[in-house]
Amino acid sequence: MRTNFTRWVALTAISAVIVAACSSEATDDLSTTTAADDAPTQTDVTPPADSGSDESFELSIAIFEDLTTDNFWAYLDPENSVWNSYVFGNQAPALFQYASPTLQLVPQVSEGLPVEPVQTGDTWTVTQTIKQGLTWSDGEEITAGDIVFTYETVRDLVLGGQWFSSYPIASEDDPATDDDESLPGLTAVTAIDDHTVEYTFNQTPGLSLWQFGVGLAPILPEHYWAAVVADSATSADLYAAPGLGAPGMWAYDFTEREPGAFARNTANANYPFAGSTTRIYDDGTYEFSADGIDEQFYGDGTGSVGYEYTEGPYAEDVTYSIYTDQNAAVLALTSGEVDFMLNSLGLQRGLQSLVLADPSLDIVVNPANSYRYLAFNTRRFPMSEVAFRQAMGCMIDKEFMANNVLQGSAIPAWSQVPEANAFWYNPDAPRLCEGLTQEERLAEATRILKDAGWTWDVEPLWDADNLDALPKGEGLRGPDGTTVPDLELLAPGPGYDPLRATYSLFIEEWAQDLGVPLTAEPTGFNVIVDAITDRSAPFDMYILGWSLTPFPDHIVDFFASSNDSTAGGNNYPGYSNPTFDALAAQFQSTTDVDEARGVIKQMDAILAEDLPYVVLFTAPIIEPYRNTLSFPFSDTLSGLQNLQGLPSFVRLAQ
Repeated sequence: MRTNFTRWVALTAISAVIVAACSSEATDDLSTTTAADDAPTQTDVTPPADSGSDESFELSIAIFEDLTTDNFWAYLDPENSVWNSYVFGNQAPALFQYASPTLQLVPQVSEGLPVEPVQTGDTWTVTQTIKQGLTWSDGEEITAGDIVFTYETVRDLVLGGQWFSSYPIASEDDPATDDDESLPGLTAVTAIDDHTVEYTFNQTPGLSLWQFGVGLAPILPEHYWAAVVADSATSADLYAAPGLGAPGMWAYDFTEREPGAFARNTANANYPFAGSTTRIYDDGTYEFSADGIDEQFYGDGTGSVGYEYTEGPYAEDVTYSIYTDQNAAVLALTSGEVDFMLNSLGLQRGLQSLVLADPSLDIVVNPANSYRYLAFNTRRFPMSEVAFRQAMGCMIDKEFMANNVLQGSAIPAWSQVPEANAFWYNPDAPRLCEGLTQEERLAEATRILKDAGWTWDVEPLWDADNLDALPKGEGLRGPDGTTVPDLELLAPGPGYDPLRATYSLFIEEWAQDLGVPLTAEPTGFNVIVDAITDRSAPFDMYILGWSLTPFPDHIVDFFASSNDSTAGGNNYPGYSNPTFDALAAQFQSTTDVDEARGVIKQMDAILAEDLPYVVLFTAPIIEPYRNTLSFPFSDTLSGLQNLQGLPSFVRLAQ
């Protein structure tokens, strides 16, 4: 027991390092970069928690992309969109959760912190108890049977996406083949009784597999979904079922939706944590009190209190109104139509002055644990060739884009772990062609291709007088003589994200300089998601972004060959590298934080060379809200949007 406690104290220390780094370095960089344009700084923060009123009210939130489903099962696989998560992503509980805003791993449904796995022969078991008396919003008790049901549904219907990583299904090696098909994961989940669940793994369940994997896996109610699952022959059948009104365990139920117009959540009268109090001390002690629950972890609470807040819900309803773009959403905010705006991109630079000039609005600024990226479909020529990806990556001038084109509203990024996630960030990851002029980039990209056996009918050259590639490359062919075909780059349109839309046009131009016949196609966000989640994988390249969790197991989810999207995972590029896969397996099995940190940095370095993604930039999260609202805190990694805007904690300001 002492060993278990010590490990979790160590993990808490990691979270403290992350938050401390985010609250200083990244925010200072923002104010330094943009102060000349009167940009907001971290001093523009939310009123203190004690300024809130207990008066009931209706909360109105702006979003600017429609939901693609109301079904939680579908949301975590083909419809894995941040806009779905904003509205109903909190409906399903898990054993554990991240404490806000310190990111400590703490119990949610579980009774206590994660227990240690026990090895018996060739298997490892974890026996975890869950709290008694917790109920779904329809009053039914949450039991271990719900956990077993969720796991078996994922297993039997072969659910993909985040289900694929939340409940990883173990597989054994096929001795008839040369490849090793074995995968670490679950072989069984068993209800010992109504409040005790046993997880059985085929390999040592490390941090990634147990505590930050299965421990954070969503749980859905068997009594509601069992009949739907029984009638579903495939995952598509399950995903097609209506989900509106399904019971959850959150402060709000998803009760109404008008596609293209709005969605609405209604306060859950049976929410078991209503009125609960969270207290986090400066020494890292976490305390949680609710009806019949008193928990204390990571210390004895002898220091001063850093955060203290009480959960509602205070708002009777939360309405999510859908606007055409961020401009329309900001106008709705300034006119008083809405109180807050959910946006994983943060506030566009061109709208900041409008918000700052409005005395009824305040802002929150936080560093982002996220990045925007260019992805290659590595299953198809020429994206399958490392030299091609490196040459394309070399042509992209991230510093020019951030400082000149995007005028300081973006920060060049190189690593799969954003710098804001300081503990796991790798400052030594390779930075291909950093600091080169455009002339030097063209020369280096040309060299990369020529050294790998590529040829042109017309080789690109730099014209110093015109400061451009003249002639541009023509007739580019791979090492086997195959001509590069016309290629398409999908990117969000300017109404959704002008930063990525602009980036795509510059990438198109730089690619054509090199002789790559690439056409940028700015389009709808959901159009891109549909294209890349189509398991026939027809795309060439796309630009999207990820909002990430503090524990960086996304590197395995996004790039391990076992997580290929054609098999249901989130490896949309179809990237495969045996050396990387071996490190991914090591990362998933380690129970040591320092070892996990070292392995992550090795994987990050490999990806910076192989470039299934070219990480382009990150940007601070700037969030405006009407100052009639009071939030319990404002300093949190990736901003309040990463917590869905804290709808169950927000109150009216006094």
